[in-house]
Amino acid sequence: MALTQTLSIGYTPVGASAVVNKLKSFCEQHHVPHELSFQTCVVAAEALNNIIKHSPRAAHDGFIKVSFNFLDDHITISLVYWCPEFSPPEDPTCPETEALSGRGWHIIHSYMDQVRYQHNMGMNTLVLIKNLPVHHAA
Repeated sequence: MALTQTLSIGYTPVGASAVVNKLKSFCEQHHVPHELSFQTCVVAAEALNNIIKHSPRAAHDGFIKVSFNFLDDHITISLVYWCPEFSPPEDPTCPETEALSGRGWHIIHSYMDQVRYQHNMGMNTLVLIKNLPVHHAA
């Protein structure tokens, strides 16, 4: 059974926090195991915070469209937002221990089963997929 929730947020930490709280509730509602819910929420927070931090100031007048889609065997998070195109690393490595930044893509790729990025007509789409155990019951 497919269930979807969609929201639009501003480019603010408060908006990102609201999404993470909604996602956590969404996972609880669908009985997603705690560890997988935690990983999914961490990735959503990391991705949204990076979008907010690295988007040009002009983007901040717009919105980030966020959707969660729950299927029996996976959760998909889609983030659609305006920003110039960039080239995310396909297989990012973790930076040195002393580095103060640069762990985001490593965390995202480590916790998610699929990560897809697309840029089309000024819009970026980041799709994050977390597989759920076969015995998972919605």
